[in-house]
Amino acid sequence: MRIRYTILTFILLLTAFTSALSQGSNDYIFPTTAVAKPYIDFDSKGFIVQGKRTFIVSAGLEYSRIPHELWYDRLMRIKRAGFNCIEIYTIWNFHEEQEGKFNFSGDRDLGKFLDIVKQLGLYAIVRVGPYYCAEWDNGGYPIWLKFKKGLRVREDNKPFEQYVDRFFDHLLPVVFQRQINKGGAVILVQLENEHPNGWGTVMPDGYFKHLQAKALDMGMQVPYFFSGLHHASDPAGDGKLDDDKRPNPWFSTEFWTVWYSQYGAKPGDAELYDRRTWKIIAHGGNGYNYYMAHGGSNFGYTNNDEDAASYDYGTGIGQAGDLRPIYYTFKRASWFSRSFQDVLENSTNASEIYKGIAADTAVKISARTSPAGDLIFLDNPGASKVSTLLNIKGDEGLLAGKKISVQPKEIYPLVHNYKLNDEVTLDWALTRVFAIVKQVNTTTIIVDAEAGDQLLLRFNTKEKASVSIGFGKNRQ
Repeated sequence: MRIRYTILTFILLLTAFTSALSQGSNDYIFPTTAVAKPYIDFDSKGFIVQGKRTFIVSAGLEYSRIPHELWYDRLMRIKRAGFNCIEIYTIWNFHEEQEGKFNFSGDRDLGKFLDIVKQLGLYAIVRVGPYYCAEWDNGGYPIWLKFKKGLRVREDNKPFEQYVDRFFDHLLPVVFQRQINKGGAVILVQLENEHPNGWGTVMPDGYFKHLQAKALDMGMQVPYFFSGLHHASDPAGDGKLDDDKRPNPWFSTEFWTVWYSQYGAKPGDAELYDRRTWKIIAHGGNGYNYYMAHGGSNFGYTNNDEDAASYDYGTGIGQAGDLRPIYYTFKRASWFSRSFQDVLENSTNASEIYKGIAADTAVKISARTSPAGDLIFLDNPGASKVSTLLNIKGDEGLLAGKKISVQPKEIYPLVHNYKLNDEVTLDWALTRVFAIVKQVNTTTIIVDAEAGDQLLLRFNTKEKASVSIGFGKNRQ
């Protein structure tokens, strides 16, 4: 028995290693069709949604793990955290539990779920399978497939492809009728999931080509890819995200936060995944999907052999809808990246230009530059707070005697030469900017600082500016 367990462990580890090599070999995305191009497009520097540079901050959840009465509630919690997108699986045995009997009603009403996503102003990334994993029973395959003579899954096998096609005939119209160019929420589609032979745009055999042909024939028009993009608990890794050969933006479809074996928050989670998120932002990433942002529950016998009823995942929105500390770190990163998406989705690496900006060499520097402005990131990888002077030529008066305090493991953003509107440029923000919110003729800058720290913002204006301090009767 011990020998059998050892062999099984080896096989699992080998499979995981093979998958890791496969996903690293290709992170490309197939381009959008001409008809959808005005609604969803991309270049090598970023995503373009409805003509606007858009940083995609996506929240992973499964409608199959949430009662339909709670869909709006969970999606609203996601929206309030600053996310602009969600990502889901469309699990096969959830919709065709019994052979030939398809169910898209009640908790299985995928169309209604996607309509609520659209109603809330969110986008959707839909992963249509036919394999899913997701710690779901049988990886999402209906059990009756097992008894079909000569059927082999995940390869160019006619009996298998026949049943996949029949499922897709019911599933794909629900998804494709809700593509963004048709007035819906769907901006990206994933075929297959974590297949060891092909990720991104790799199509090694007839099975992949069959899935592609079927989806295109049924009207897929938005960008798509196979298996996933950059699945990891720290997808930014060593921070080398720029790739001159990649024709599309850098994106992670599964940024694992936290893990399926965990229930509830534990100390250190928020700080750990906050840092890993800011690594993506600081090093040229163009978006990410937290897998999961809300885990939910396994109803009936849908869990796999490692889980029970809970799929809490230890993440930001708990199984019962409770908000954990990591939720608020999600929120800060979401609002920052969306506030500066016109920089982050059209930038190049400027780390060399700003490498000497921090006087204390314990602070590491990365930077992004774009026509919309520059973002400089002060990275303190150490375990102690670092207070450093800044070296900014020509602005010695602004900085005289002032130090920037960077907390342990923090990546602290500075903003330079960022155009707020036709009249005002944010020349320097040396205080942490949480978000910039524009409402008609009003632009609000929300900042974050420790008690007692000065707020250091400098603006350039075309006309003489007036300054008001305080609110209501105390306004000066």
